[in-house]
Amino acid sequence: MAKLFRKIPSDINPLKHLSAYYALKKRELLFTLFYMLAILIFPWLAFLLVRLIATFTLIQPNSILGHSISGIPNLILGLLAIAFLRIDDWDFASIGITLKKIIPALIFVVLVLAGLYIILPLGMAIFFEPRTLQISFQGFTPVYIILFIRGWLIVGISEELAARGYLLNKYYTLFPETIRPIWKKIWAILFTMLFFSLLNYIRLLTAGHMFINSTTLLTYFAYGLGVSYLYIRTNNLFVAGFMQAAFIFPPLGLIVGKEFALLDPGFIVSFGVFILFVVLLAETYAYWGKALEFANPQAKTNEEAQNGAEQKA
Repeated sequence: MAKLFRKIPSDINPLKHLSAYYALKKRELLFTLFYMLAILIFPWLAFLLVRLIATFTLIQPNSILGHSISGIPNLILGLLAIAFLRIDDWDFASIGITLKKIIPALIFVVLVLAGLYIILPLGMAIFFEPRTLQISFQGFTPVYIILFIRGWLIVGISEELAARGYLLNKYYTLFPETIRPIWKKIWAILFTMLFFSLLNYIRLLTAGHMFINSTTLLTYFAYGLGVSYLYIRTNNLFVAGFMQAAFIFPPLGLIVGKEFALLDPGFIVSFGVFILFVVLLAETYAYWGKALEFANPQAKTNEEAQNGAEQKA
């Protein structure tokens, strides 16, 4: 957690130079607003451009080429986040991105998906009826491979770079030092999720979804809160990115064999057990995930000491 949330790079003492301190805060706020405006406009323009090109060249949306170019707006989103990271002079390690974190993140998400495909069907079979939920797989078709690459290597990572990698950390730095770190994290998460809920709403409208119900937006918001929690507990942006990818394009599907309601006790119990399993993975990541990162023991000790000081603040 020590490197997760960046402080504003400044040697200004806020007690002796209040005017300069708040002037710096104002500049940082304007810079953040400029970033938010940029990720609203440029990916949207890229989407319109992709749609225009597809229309004039008669590219079918469900074709291999159509799926390939549909990831361009997300790529623009990720590149914007990288650009602003560089302008702020933040390194990738400070937001939880290093090559050593990829394998633990993959293991984390594979375990989550394994839990999903085992706990839910098994729980429904015990509490409801057998074969209520069944695992489905469409096969390694060219479209499947393109969608997998698009979702797991472009969309998921780009989204998380823009949302939790940059904006969440940036919001954290804007709050006064007098606010306790835990509350700064909570408010940073809420502001980030509110903004990206608006961003998702605009995307859905632009894509032609004229009737967007509150359930869809609440699902995006709730999932974003969950991913934010995983990011903070693991300090691994790849965990957030792969979880986002699993939400967009899960490797396997769950099909409904027999009708049931989401409020059925069997589903509620099964889903609750699955959530507890994910929380257990996140809370124990410091033990098994850090070991797989082959982190420097001394660096880990320093990080734990700073975390303890932060929790006491």
